[in-house]
Amino acid sequence: MAGATTPIWCLLLPIAAVSVHATSTATGISAVVLGFAAGAGLFIAGAGTIAWLATAGVAGVGLLTAVAQRRGEGRDDALRRRENELAGVRSELRDLRGQHVAGAEGRIVALTRANQALQSEVERGRRVLEEALDASRTKTSFLLKISHELRTPLNAIVGYTELLLEHPDESEPDELEADLTRILGAAHELLALIDSVLDLARLEAGKFELHIEEFALHDLVHECVAAVTPLADRGGNKLKLKLSRELGSIRSDRTRLRQVLVQLLGNACKFTHGGLVELRVEPMTLPTGAVYLLSVRDTGVGIDPAYLPRLFTPFSQADDSPTRRFGGLGVGLALCRHYCTLLGGEISVESELGKGTVFRVQVPATARDPRDAGVMVSAF
Repeated sequence: MAGATTPIWCLLLPIAAVSVHATSTATGISAVVLGFAAGAGLFIAGAGTIAWLATAGVAGVGLLTAVAQRRGEGRDDALRRRENELAGVRSELRDLRGQHVAGAEGRIVALTRANQALQSEVERGRRVLEEALDASRTKTSFLLKISHELRTPLNAIVGYTELLLEHPDESEPDELEADLTRILGAAHELLALIDSVLDLARLEAGKFELHIEEFALHDLVHECVAAVTPLADRGGNKLKLKLSRELGSIRSDRTRLRQVLVQLLGNACKFTHGGLVELRVEPMTLPTGAVYLLSVRDTGVGIDPAYLPRLFTPFSQADDSPTRRFGGLGVGLALCRHYCTLLGGEISVESELGKGTVFRVQVPATARDPRDAGVMVSAF
């Protein structure tokens, strides 16, 4: 029986040998158990010394394998713990880096905004300074111009009056009448100048009043042309009037509309020499209602395109030099614009240097006082 069972028990030896190569502590212990089982089987089968040697060898190898596997598992556990610690450190580093980057970006954004705010304040201060300097220059220019413009008619008034007082009995009636006419003309010029400045002051204060009435536009146009005819004659200009046959009455401020037309016709005559000054008046129908279009065209010196944006600015002139050829305060066109606005209309200009200028005034056939509609009168 022992000889028959010996091969069966011997089969446990390769099983034990295979178990020695296991990769876990449990399989190492299994190798030890199987080693003893194999040795017991060999002993029963009569193998004797070989059985015990096999048992010891297999058990020893299994035990060593179990110990090695245990140490390996310990090292693996330590490595895994180390890896987990390193992963935690890397995560903390990533968080710290993210916080640092976010903080740096936040500081950069804050610095950028502060820089932009500082630049805005600097730009605002620069604009305020430029406006203050412009206001100072405008005031100085205004004082220089108004002193000159006031002195001219006053000199005429004073001079002719002194002549009349020095020789009251020697003046012939015709000479006396001529001198008195010159005095009266200078007085009217002075009065018109003062009225312009006062109108501008009233507009700035929002205390300007309109007087809306109905009148014949045809009569007003002829009155304005008659008023500027002497000025046109002095410049050798030809006045031309074109009126539509459909002209009727208009409801507006007669005085202000007359000031606009006289100012535009006077400027055209002043800046044109030996040329043509034309006034054209025609009715038009717009979606907003019936309007009148009044165009003043001349063949004069024209306006520099660089000056056009400042054309309607008070106290501004294309030539502000002390030796300027044409006089004036530079308030006429500014007043024209505001009068047109107050009457519910508008004014525009087209000009070509050296070829002439055309002003177009568009006013409604029935004007409405803007204060009745809650519109602020002052436009400065």
